[in-house]
Amino acid sequence: MPIWGHVALLCRAIADEGRQDAEQILAKARQDAAEVIAAARDAADKAYQQEIRSAKSEAYADAKQRVDQAELEARRAIMAFRERIIQEVLDALDQRLQDFRKAPDYAAFVRLALEEGIDHLPGNQFIVELNDTEVDLLHGEIEKQMREESLQIEVKAAPDCNGGLRINTRDRCLRYDNSFAARRQRSENAIRREIWSVIFGTESTAT
Repeated sequence: MPIWGHVALLCRAIADEGRQDAEQILAKARQDAAEVIAAARDAADKAYQQEIRSAKSEAYADAKQRVDQAELEARRAIMAFRERIIQEVLDALDQRLQDFRKAPDYAAFVRLALEEGIDHLPGNQFIVELNDTEVDLLHGEIEKQMREESLQIEVKAAPDCNGGLRINTRDRCLRYDNSFAARRQRSENAIRREIWSVIFGTESTAT
């Protein structure tokens, strides 16, 4: 199965490793938020009672504003915590992908990435860019495809391509980016939904 077919399992494995710590941190964040809101509401209630006694509506309005502000800050704190957890999982996923470059299956993935790019671009003349340390991975495959499909393919080293490859038409007017970075970006929303589902029990980003 291609590496991208394992995204859900990978996210679950990463989540399982840190689930206990994440739940403890999230519980603490919720407790802190609840305490802030409770304190603000208590202050609001006291101010409201005072407002009733003194018939000063300004005090009640000020107290209500403080409650609203406390609730907003609490929601922001929880969202910031969740975003930090998600980013940690995404960083771990990126590291797993970099580790995958050393795995035996990586060569097969690169060959499939090349075929996919060629299928999506017109013509029969292409420029393939990949990391200079991985040029040898495609040498035999490129020669084979050139013979079988009458293709002209030029391979160029791209130090900024850290995994996968990029395929361009000869005139460089069209590109199919099959690098790890591009594939991750295209799948970012789906990956985030999976992380939310695994860690927080919902696909929604609502608090």
